[in-house]
Amino acid sequence: MRVIMYVGKYEDYALAKLVVNKLSNGGIETLAARDLEVKNMGIPKWDGSTSIDMAMVIGGDGTVLRFIHEMGNPTNMPILHIGTGRVNYLSDVSARELPQVLDKIIKGEYIIEERITLKAISADFECVALNEVLVKGVDPGHLINVTVVEDSGEEIMRARMDGVIIATPTGSTAYALAAGGPVIDNRLTTKLIVPLAPFSRALVPIVHPFDIPIKVLTSEVAHILCDGTVAQRGAEIRIMPCDRRIKFVRTRQYRMYDRLLRRLFIP
Repeated sequence: MRVIMYVGKYEDYALAKLVVNKLSNGGIETLAARDLEVKNMGIPKWDGSTSIDMAMVIGGDGTVLRFIHEMGNPTNMPILHIGTGRVNYLSDVSARELPQVLDKIIKGEYIIEERITLKAISADFECVALNEVLVKGVDPGHLINVTVVEDSGEEIMRARMDGVIIATPTGSTAYALAAGGPVIDNRLTTKLIVPLAPFSRALVPIVHPFDIPIKVLTSEVAHILCDGTVAQRGAEIRIMPCDRRIKFVRTRQYRMYDRLLRRLFIP
């Protein structure tokens, strides 16, 4: 078995070294995702040509998103998220649980969970989002006209607002939730359209069929961001289902509502 290591913060490298030692003792080869891991951990860098069975990402949920967008995940390798952030909503394991979980990994006692993604296509770029596609005005103090339509031509939303969030069920607990959207069970295949600070308070979030593409049209050039990590500008963007699934390693049942109560709603 072969895994690559991706570490979000410098202070997590001590934990990462413990992980590497544990895996090495279990006969698992570990490689560095970037030069940073080579420098701080002393392990060889993955050259992109050898097969990888798993990526171990140490950090918060934002670190997982950076890994997905920075590495491109060309082999669609499953991700074991070791949570050291504030929320760790995507994680399978915390630092204190790590020894027992690594024993399960070494023994092959885990399953793979898949999450749906969205593809955003503009005139000169495209990107994939695990959480959300955000279309937002360039000037933060200025509302823009936003229109959301289906491919059939049926208009879903038209109003002046700061922007609009198109979220997956995974992303419904992130920026979309902070903007007033509902939480969508990650077992459902839907997407969420959330107006961002609309001028009219009558405008509400919409749960929309995942497999129906939509277009977001703006009255002026706007920022387009996928998971907050890819930024471009455009006045028209098409958002559709993506064939790609993001795979997560689970060594236990993923209890979504327990995580909501413990990590999002309880101070």
